[in-house]
Amino acid sequence: GLPPPFSLPFIKSPKTSMDKLTEQLTLANVEHAVCVIVAINLLSSASKSDPRKVWKKIFTAVVDFLGAAVPGVQGVLDGEKNKALADIEKDMHGDGDPDANLIIPAKGMSKDALLKKAEALKAQHTGFKSGKKWGGIYHEPGSEVTEVQAKMWGLFNSTNSLYPGVFPSVRKFEAEVIAMTTNMVNGSCGLLSSGGTESILLAVLAYREQGLKRGITSPNMICCVTAHPAIFKACKYFNVELIKAPFDPKTFQLTPAIVKKYLNRNTVAIYASAPNFSHGVLDDVEGLGPLAQSKKIGLHVDNCLGGFLLSYLQKENLLNGRNFDFSVPGVTTMSVDLHKYGGSSKGCSVCVFGSPELRALTYVPSFDGCEGLYVTPTIQGSRSGATMAACWGSVMYKGDAGYRKMARDHNSVMVKAREIAESIDGLEILVRPEGAILPIICSKGSGLDIYLIASQMEKRGWNLFTGQNPAVLGLCVGDVHLKVLDEWEKDIRASVAHVKANPNEKPTGNAAVYGSASTIPDTLLDGILREYVDISLKVKKAE
Repeated sequence: GLPPPFSLPFIKSPKTSMDKLTEQLTLANVEHAVCVIVAINLLSSASKSDPRKVWKKIFTAVVDFLGAAVPGVQGVLDGEKNKALADIEKDMHGDGDPDANLIIPAKGMSKDALLKKAEALKAQHTGFKSGKKWGGIYHEPGSEVTEVQAKMWGLFNSTNSLYPGVFPSVRKFEAEVIAMTTNMVNGSCGLLSSGGTESILLAVLAYREQGLKRGITSPNMICCVTAHPAIFKACKYFNVELIKAPFDPKTFQLTPAIVKKYLNRNTVAIYASAPNFSHGVLDDVEGLGPLAQSKKIGLHVDNCLGGFLLSYLQKENLLNGRNFDFSVPGVTTMSVDLHKYGGSSKGCSVCVFGSPELRALTYVPSFDGCEGLYVTPTIQGSRSGATMAACWGSVMYKGDAGYRKMARDHNSVMVKAREIAESIDGLEILVRPEGAILPIICSKGSGLDIYLIASQMEKRGWNLFTGQNPAVLGLCVGDVHLKVLDEWEKDIRASVAHVKANPNEKPTGNAAVYGSASTIPDTLLDGILREYVDISLKVKKAE
């Protein structure tokens, strides 16, 4: 969900690449390309499409045609892509790491030397320490809760949940974290996973297996275009077709009226967000539940981002009476992260089920191999008890009172941040969020570009979330914003003022990626993103 830490010069300026391509065209090819562009323009004008989407259609059509019809064009495209990837690698690796380790050292380091090196490496996280760089850590680093987590981790570092008879305390931690989370959302039972993605994987697996039992061999699920990419990954892994539906243009919610248009006999479940990462909006779970129930299909509520937060906003009467959990008839599974607003260290989420029977569909017992009987609760086999201990310690330390305070503090930051944004000429709130994300856009007629504002914020040390369709700048609120909101106000006011004074500047950095991704062919983006992962896993030793 957060923007990757790189910029793509090729993506930023597609016209530069097109200029290079046109040098190789014959008159006939140009005429053909113009016909394609005119046709797409007519179609898009008729449908009143977003200008960025129109350009994407045009650019895709032209690139596809030229790549197939004109000798050498594909080579130019590949060359431009390789330049972009080289810039990504330069951003990430610089000139290389003079201290890079490519092979196991012949002799181990002493404890003191190793810890000294670790401290030096951690010192590089300057932006995170200041509170400006958002790294998906929702509790305040260096607080007492992090001391509890570190101590719990140390006590249970050498444990393995695969052996509950050997480590009974670890089994207790896991079972109690599941029980407390399940109780909070009014569920029946659950599974402790490594994070939101695994929780969503488990839910999709359950629905696929349930569909197979009903004779559905080509299952599909319906989600909104605002859904987290984890659902796309889960469906890809388990060969479930994912149908992406639009959001309601007024509420930005996935609604029953929209979902009904996409339901068919192979639909096994609906996927709703509580809230979504794009806009902080809670889908219409109260309406989707009865619909799912009437069609005898599942309803998964992705409460990964809003886990604990929405439940405690509700307890504090700060959720406008909205319901989103198993108190809504028809909800059958939920993914609830503890490592966000639950305040635990990374690596803890619960997939909550409405019935033990549905949960059991995720189990994969093995009993006919030479190893004998084998079964684990989740996708993983061996799991560190340290993660579970730190998570359990976090929940026990904060308690109900601590989570209530967290919800009140969060609400106060959201209210103040919203007031700040709305007081700035040229900015407005896209939609009133339920929690976690404050979605900021440029007012119609202001002439401002939200990606330019994001670029200016980045230059001032912030790495705020930027999204597309529509273009939006998101503030994801955590404990740290209790201390840095005044600085955020000062910088966003200065950023807007700069953009007003310099309207012809181009977006740079992360904001430029999202500012242009909505206009670039999917095939090019797909290739660059895949190779980005390869680059991030590379070790580059300084020459």
